[in-house]
Amino acid sequence: MLSNFFQLNSPFDRINGDQLATLLRTSNHIRNVLLEASPAQNTKLSDITFDNVSFSKKLLQNVTFASCVFRDCLFIGTRFDSVELHDCEFENCNFFKSRFVSVYAKPAQFRKAIPDKRYANIAVHLYHQLRENYYREAQREFKNEAEYQFRHWGRMNEWIQLRRKRIKIKWYRHGLRHLVSWLYDYLLGYGYRLSRQIVTTCAIVILVMVANHVCAEYLFSEATQPTVVKTVYLTLTTMATLGASGYSPDTEVGYMFVVFNVLIGISILSATVAAIFKKVIR
Repeated sequence: MLSNFFQLNSPFDRINGDQLATLLRTSNHIRNVLLEASPAQNTKLSDITFDNVSFSKKLLQNVTFASCVFRDCLFIGTRFDSVELHDCEFENCNFFKSRFVSVYAKPAQFRKAIPDKRYANIAVHLYHQLRENYYREAQREFKNEAEYQFRHWGRMNEWIQLRRKRIKIKWYRHGLRHLVSWLYDYLLGYGYRLSRQIVTTCAIVILVMVANHVCAEYLFSEATQPTVVKTVYLTLTTMATLGASGYSPDTEVGYMFVVFNVLIGISILSATVAAIFKKVIR
């Protein structure tokens, strides 16, 4: 763990490009090193562990990393140009003001890069660079995860900045907005996590079904014997705005339940179905 997120842990050695090439030929574990020159281009590195290594203000160009581990490394101001990262891991790494151009890298490789919420602004910058790279390179399979992480860290960074500024007025407004964003994140994944959308939608549909079943006696003016099949039929057809033909509430409470069912269906069910179709079509 870096004692200072912007500096290597001491002691460390300063080496040039030739010395790095020599180390790579003789060892698969590079540690306590500050690079004074950019690594050679058109290089492929496999199964290398970089521990407490600084790549800051260097150009990584036409380099392929496969199954490499970067632990406690600095990439401050580093430019990644035509770099490929395959099955790599980044743990406690600083990407402050780094740049990504024509890079192939799954965003999951960076999940452990910023472990401390205090540096949420660096995580926001990292995932902003990644998502812009994915859009430019048409890497659609990666952009949703980068978009989610960008929104996720952006929410945390906004909250941290508010606490640092010690805003004493309108806390209710900022707190409410943060709460809504938090719920949107953990319940629906900002619309980019399909699994969360499906789980949340199923949970809401089940809760609505239970409410409709328990309150069935207040929904109809005539005595009705509620059953599970009738409840499922009423709930799903109403939420899908199809209308439950021959089995519709006719009391004021029933009308309110219909409105509630329709609103839930329009806002949650339709969004989840659209997300599923989008995932399948893609």
